[in-house]
Amino acid sequence: MNKIYKYIILLIFITSIKGVAQNQINIEKEQWIEDIDFIIRKAEGTIPDFKSTKNYTEFLDRMDMLKEGIRTLSYEQIIFGIQYALNSISDEGCNIIPFQKKLDVNVLPIKTYWFDEGLFICDSAKEYSEYKGEEIIKINNVDLNEVYSKIGRFINTDNEYYRKYLFTVYGTMPSLLNAANLGESKQQVTLQFASGNETTITAESVSEYIKLNRQLPNDEYFSATQKSHQGENYWYEYLPDSNTLFVQIQKVVNNDSGDSFSTFVNSIETEITSKKANKLIIDLRYGGGGNGFKLKGFTDLLKDQTSINNEGNLFVLTSNATKGTLVELASILSLNTKAIIVGLPTGEGPNMVGDTKYIELPNSELSISLTHTFWPTSWASDKRTSITPDILVSYSHKQHQMKEDPWLDAVSNYQIQTSKKLIPNQIKNALIDTYKVSKRKVSIEEKQDKIYISMNRKMKSFFEFNSEIYYTSEGFLSTDIKDVYLEYNTSENGELTSLVMNWKGTILKLK
Repeated sequence: MNKIYKYIILLIFITSIKGVAQNQINIEKEQWIEDIDFIIRKAEGTIPDFKSTKNYTEFLDRMDMLKEGIRTLSYEQIIFGIQYALNSISDEGCNIIPFQKKLDVNVLPIKTYWFDEGLFICDSAKEYSEYKGEEIIKINNVDLNEVYSKIGRFINTDNEYYRKYLFTVYGTMPSLLNAANLGESKQQVTLQFASGNETTITAESVSEYIKLNRQLPNDEYFSATQKSHQGENYWYEYLPDSNTLFVQIQKVVNNDSGDSFSTFVNSIETEITSKKANKLIIDLRYGGGGNGFKLKGFTDLLKDQTSINNEGNLFVLTSNATKGTLVELASILSLNTKAIIVGLPTGEGPNMVGDTKYIELPNSELSISLTHTFWPTSWASDKRTSITPDILVSYSHKQHQMKEDPWLDAVSNYQIQTSKKLIPNQIKNALIDTYKVSKRKVSIEEKQDKIYISMNRKMKSFFEFNSEIYYTSEGFLSTDIKDVYLEYNTSENGELTSLVMNWKGTILKLK
């Protein structure tokens, strides 16, 4: 797309934006240009390897076009033009902070969720409680899919799964709907339902929204014992009448009170080594923040405990809201244990830019977030923007009403796959060695009559893997890692002539 055409598209997009009531600071157009240049400099100096990414050129183009048209744009149009430029980065951590005083953004006092059937209201303020359970099909008389398409321009995410998840918040901001020409009011929204009913709801502060609860399966609450775990970053309980330990982690940060995360991990180790727990379910559906360096003790524990690290004994639950440190945890476990991932695709991929830095623009005083550290848990060539589960689940509104947990149902119904073949001795002896892959050392070695392929992590990286290898057919070996295989050739006398690793579609030579 040439620059003139892109400029026309940008102008159409920005000039369609209406005014939004704000506690704004009136500044000159030249000062806005200074702020935009400030963002560019900060992004270039903060986001890892930003200049080498394909998004960098698009980001600069959008910022340049915004500056070219700045003198004809309103305060609101400039703000959304900046957000539109930030969206080109495709990173949820790079945004104009939505709930800041300068923007004065309110949100409807309802919480919604995308079920298999559509978007439903799960909870609401008391005055709108009669609409809980209603399916939204239109917003301000506009078809829901059209609203999602237009609001999506303002939502910066790594993938479509998390964009859809965030829409449940952004799509209930009257000022944003008004800005996108999807409503006349900046404080009210009219919702049309599949039942034929409709209602107009007045927005309130985000503090009222936060009080609401979607009551998703076992979110800060264990339905089996009816015990609340509200406000806890991590907790565990046993499934009734079983040796299955259910562990929920929402944030890898020490709890405000009670056990630290390391003490929590030690408690889990005690449950395993005492043989009280012989199966673990790790629930990562409802969070994402924290410190990835705290994970090492936990992941090593699960890797080394042979009673747990067996097929059918370790499960990880994910959702479209799983992101950040919890995606790192899911990825590390998938590469280093026999964990079965159950649920929905995650909100981020295995290689992410995290750790958010906040900047304030010098003239408009708007707050903007930028991510500043690259945390890989896979090869650099791995461009996945989400982790796809081994077992996909569906979640219907009917299941929500019945308070069912299809993730746990999938775990209980899991059948161990057919036994895997051991590698013949001649091939095994040819494979055992140390190799180089993309400047990393990869080892194939024998441990307790089993063959493993492994790579240790390096500084400032969470990427490591350790997997058993199995014989599939002549020239072809499988691993415990989904979509990772080894392909080899041998000479007539059994010597290894070539060995490659197919890593989720990317061919890596082992030398």
